[in-house]
Amino acid sequence: MKFKDAAQAALDNIVSFGDTDIFPFSIERRVFSESKRPCLDLLERMHKSLDDHLAQHPPSTINALTPVGYTGFRWATQIEPFWNAYYLALCIALASKIEETRIPEAKKQVFSYRFCYDGSDSKLFAETAWKDYRARALQLARKHKHVITTDIADFYPRIYHHRLENALKRLPSPGDVPARLMKLVGEFSGTYVSYGLPIGGPASRILSELCLADVDLRLSRQKIEFCRYADDFTIFCNDHSEAYRILVLLSEALIDEGLVLQKRKTRIMSSSEFLDSSSFLDPDDQTPDDDESKLLRIAVRFDPYSESAAEDYERLRASLQEIDIVGILAREVAKTTIDTTITKQAINAIRALDSNYKSGAIRTLLDPSNLAVLSPVFATVVRCVRGVYDELDDDTKELVDRQLVDMFQNENRALSLPIHQSYYVQALSRRRSAEKEEILIDLFDSVPNPLVRREVMLAMAEWDCHYWLSQIKRRFGELSLWEKRVFIYASYRLGDEGKHWRQHTKHTWSPMDNIIAQWARPQN
Repeated sequence: MKFKDAAQAALDNIVSFGDTDIFPFSIERRVFSESKRPCLDLLERMHKSLDDHLAQHPPSTINALTPVGYTGFRWATQIEPFWNAYYLALCIALASKIEETRIPEAKKQVFSYRFCYDGSDSKLFAETAWKDYRARALQLARKHKHVITTDIADFYPRIYHHRLENALKRLPSPGDVPARLMKLVGEFSGTYVSYGLPIGGPASRILSELCLADVDLRLSRQKIEFCRYADDFTIFCNDHSEAYRILVLLSEALIDEGLVLQKRKTRIMSSSEFLDSSSFLDPDDQTPDDDESKLLRIAVRFDPYSESAAEDYERLRASLQEIDIVGILAREVAKTTIDTTITKQAINAIRALDSNYKSGAIRTLLDPSNLAVLSPVFATVVRCVRGVYDELDDDTKELVDRQLVDMFQNENRALSLPIHQSYYVQALSRRRSAEKEEILIDLFDSVPNPLVRREVMLAMAEWDCHYWLSQIKRRFGELSLWEKRVFIYASYRLGDEGKHWRQHTKHTWSPMDNIIAQWARPQN
């Protein structure tokens, strides 16, 4: 695909789906939507003079811990949005060629991130998903005596750049895109680190699938029955010794790529044991006997940008009418540890419920006695609160405001992570109060992470807190790139004071900052 077309596809995809599934969507997403032409022009200029742009305006990244379960964590990387769009455009330019190196989708072996962009919508990948992978696993388990389940340890952080570069260069007629990609990947990882891809966006997913294409082929050519979704493998055989042999073969194939299996997640089990543990995902079971099974079969996410968005939403609402979402949540929070898959699905379904059910569900989520058990899905909780806040009745809004304030004052442990703090600020800012302003100012002064401070600045700008913005203006030189960009947007809330400040500072702005300023300027 030509770069210009790939850049258009990248911006369209980010506008529709965001640039990450881990971090809050950035304000630049709105800029990409409402000022697409200037953004496309900038991406093309970056492409024509990449080295100059890297030298003058290098990509800034934010690293933050994200929770895995109750006590585990992993690093995730947020890339400066314009550079992230450029990164995605480069990957899209090669994505069709990468897809051709993979085992064909029709073989039902590899289900993750099958590239199928055709320009009719903003989607990059086929509709195949985790549940299709699991359904295929159930189907194959019935035909074999043993099942191996395993996944790759620290997959994205361990991807070796040299192996990735070689795989990119082997693509048919890749041009100079591999060299450009490796320059970017090196910038994201750090000058002295030769491994790792940023986690959370579609660009890295495209590249990660290329990294595993040879591993898939080695398994397939040796007639091993398997299916894979991203870093998860499920493998099928008929005796225990064969299972051990396959694990050795898979481990050797991964070691060649600089990767290893997770020991604690690698299991050899009987097919009956596997089927019993996975029965709730069985598509052949037409008589699910509980709400959880019904819920897991529903695709809760719908595309608000599709031509049939209204009809899709009504179908989703109809599907959920027969399911007691509040009951599911109540049963989960009553456990010592929640099932994160079911809980996330139930929380995401709240947005499609009738108003009275929404209020009940939100009250369940924010009950202080439930927050500890919900800590692994805290980001999902506050995203939901933020999304449905305006649809809640006044009493529930008052309760939400009180609970959010209490979280901060009681030093809720979930708020120890900057990524949680950033989502928390978004939920807190749905309605202004003096008490909330004090919390936002406290967070800005006490948390060094730009991800959080940026959200605070956006909230204070939306609330027209001139007294605070005027103070921050004097500290502009101390701010990070991320914060400076948001302040340029916020400066338009300062009237003539902001206009005077922009006239004296715009010579220091980057091309990305100039686009933000043009977009933020009030239209008369």
